[in-house]
Amino acid sequence: MTMRLQFEFSIQKIPAAYRLGTLSIIKEMVRTGSNQYYRYMFEENSKEMKPFAYASYIQNLEYKGYEIYGDKMYLTISSPSYEFIMYLMNGSQKKEIYDYKDYKLKLIHKRLLPKPPTFTEIVTFKTASPILIENKEGKPLLASNPYFEREFNYYANLIAKELNNRELYQPIQIINSTMNKVVIKENLHQSQNRNVFMTANHGVIQLKGHQEDLKMLYECGVGLRRSLGLGLLNVEEVTYL
Repeated sequence: MTMRLQFEFSIQKIPAAYRLGTLSIIKEMVRTGSNQYYRYMFEENSKEMKPFAYASYIQNLEYKGYEIYGDKMYLTISSPSYEFIMYLMNGSQKKEIYDYKDYKLKLIHKRLLPKPPTFTEIVTFKTASPILIENKEGKPLLASNPYFEREFNYYANLIAKELNNRELYQPIQIINSTMNKVVIKENLHQSQNRNVFMTANHGVIQLKGHQEDLKMLYECGVGLRRSLGLGLLNVEEVTYL
């Protein structure tokens, strides 16, 4: 069962490297909803793949040095796990002010997003957050790279094995893509002096595969750094043959 929630926060400014901050908000919501589930998910199984993906969007974004100014931040979270969504929603109802470093975000609205149309074997997606795909040497691949489809399948199959205990039902073909290169600067070590740069893909991608596999990618995202808000897909169009 696919569920997507969108949280709307009022902000004034946040760090330019804010992705760890959005993850901390999600974790805080879950912990407030159930401390036992939080410990199971993020402490006892900290190295296991998580059954959710998310994306953030900042309204009227403006960069000023190491900070981002804006009016609102929208945080969209997707998961096939009813338990995760339940604790996330319950926790969000008990708290409205979230702190990250010296910054504050106020939760002002939340809503359940509409379900997508029934999937077929061909679905066109638009990235809600960029897709990060790397080869075995750890080098990022753009969608124009001839090996992008092979590595895309690797990560898709990894998600199927880790979260659904199965292989892909069939290989996924990339029929068409209009993807642009985007470089993301993030701070993974709580220090402005230790930034990392991630080269990812942002745009539209049309996939052909088993409908349950495509649904899984919609539910769980795809690629690397899903825990940092990468790899979430929105449905642009479903092709009915």
